Amino acid sequence: MSIRFRLNALIIAVFTLGLVLLMLAMVLSAGPRIRAENDSIMRLATEFVETTIESLQGTTDPGARLAVLLDGLKDLRHVQIYRVNDPGSDVVPEDGISAAAPSWLARLGRPSSTAQVPVRVNGQDFGTLVIAPRLADEAAEIWSSIVSFSLGGAALAVTAVLLMSVTIAYLLKPIKRIGDALMVLEAGRYDVAVPESGPPEISDICRKLNRLATTLESTISENRRLAQRIIRVQDEERKDLARELHDELGPYLFAIRAAIAALKSELQRGGSDREKLLRTCDTLVERMETIQRMNRGVLQKLRPMGLEEYGLKAKLTSLLALLRESHPHVRINLAVAADLPACDETSNLTLYRLVQEGLTNALRHAEATVVDIAVEPAPADDVPEVKDKTRPVIHVAIADNGRGLPEGVKASYGIAGMSERVWATGGEMRMTNRAGGGLTLDAWVPVSFAGAAPSGGALVETRPG
Repeated sequence: MSIRFRLNALIIAVFTLGLVLLMLAMVLSAGPRIRAENDSIMRLATEFVETTIESLQGTTDPGARLAVLLDGLKDLRHVQIYRVNDPGSDVVPEDGISAAAPSWLARLGRPSSTAQVPVRVNGQDFGTLVIAPRLADEAAEIWSSIVSFSLGGAALAVTAVLLMSVTIAYLLKPIKRIGDALMVLEAGRYDVAVPESGPPEISDICRKLNRLATTLESTISENRRLAQRIIRVQDEERKDLARELHDELGPYLFAIRAAIAALKSELQRGGSDREKLLRTCDTLVERMETIQRMNRGVLQKLRPMGLEEYGLKAKLTSLLALLRESHPHVRINLAVAADLPACDETSNLTLYRLVQEGLTNALRHAEATVVDIAVEPAPADDVPEVKDKTRPVIHVAIADNGRGLPEGVKASYGIAGMSERVWATGGEMRMTNRAGGGLTLDAWVPVSFAGAAPSGGALVETRPG
């Protein structure tokens, strides 16, 4: 059942109910109205007849004048006056109910008796004048009012229903366009635009639907871009790993193979040059140690070793120690809250990569000499952009005194990748230039627990000695 049909049916029902109630009220008031009208007309008619009889006293021919009077009163509305010869009879004349009104309507106001006025003029008895109400007249007037109101109400109801039907059809036209637009969205097309027309409520829905379509199109495009970026990054990582294995490990493996071949040849000849054999063995050990260091470097790029075993704070401290060795002119300060919750592996890795990439950006691109790092819990409500309010949030702040981020220049691929990673957790990341020079990176990362959070305590700071 369509909404248009329901609204039209509701309007028809309201008009019908109102019309029925109006007719019922008029019918219920018909009896008292007829009785009041009859009482009034009977009183006036009785007074008129008595006054007329009194005026006949002393006349020479009262019978003739009485006949003329009765002839003039026979066409009165609402009352009938006639003469009977038996003054004691209780005469109930025909009430003259016509087809103009139903009989039951006139009977609602039927009086109990008529009025009788004896006519005695100059000592002579002329019978009795009977005064009886004409119920049909008042009933016909009431019935005419009921019929008029009914026909007028019906005409008004039909007109209103037609006008409302046209209005409803016009108002519901945007809803059909909204339904068509939703079907287009369901089909995977997000370039839909619904005209923002109709009443304010409907136009507001159209406006919000257009914004939804725009947001969906933007989100789908962003997801497609992220998927392409993931594929590109994976391909680049595989290419870099293959090049590193080929360029770095290849020569050492060849050298090891050559040393083993020389050692084997020397042993087959039964050589007794002990010093030469020892030098060959030392070369093999040196090449193997180099390969082990390269292997650890590759593994470190793929996944930080010791992060799960020793925790985030220990791994960040180790990272800073390595960076201080390679950048002795840079002062790096780290503050990790002692009440930092014990996070799962994914959360720890996100926080670690965030600090690692922020430090790399400050040292490699910003040419900073001071870098301050803070890792601490933060209320999720403090950052409205954080989408996931159900998990604890860790705030990572990295501030440096470098060159800052030039206006109009996009962040590096590493920072962009970290922003996407933070966004994927339901968090928020911001980069703002400092007033005195330098850059501040703030990230709010929702994390998951790996176990019970450690007991609270003061901040733990590590500074270069």
